[in-house]
Amino acid sequence: MVRLSLLAVAGALLGGCASTPPTIMTPVEVKVPIATPVYCQVAKLDRPTLPIAALKADSAPADTIRAYAATVALLKGAVVERDAAIAGCAAPREH
Repeated sequence: MVRLSLLAVAGALLGGCASTPPTIMTPVEVKVPIATPVYCQVAKLDRPTLPIAALKADSAPADTIRAYAATVALLKGAVVERDAAIAGCAAPREH
């Protein structure tokens, strides 16, 4: 008798699970940065001396703006130099 009631309960539980609609999962795209090998030794690039480092607390606003503009131009050039150095270390081409 106990077995029959256990089978009935188990059947009811399994039947209840089967009657619920399945959950539809939404696909999610994940972009993970992957380390790429460097095929040569890149020389350490010098850190540029930034014009904003010379600013004082009492610097004129015009001098501050010029220093910031010069710093941005200098940093853009440093990024181009860095990218060129890294591009020289790309994977060798296969023939």
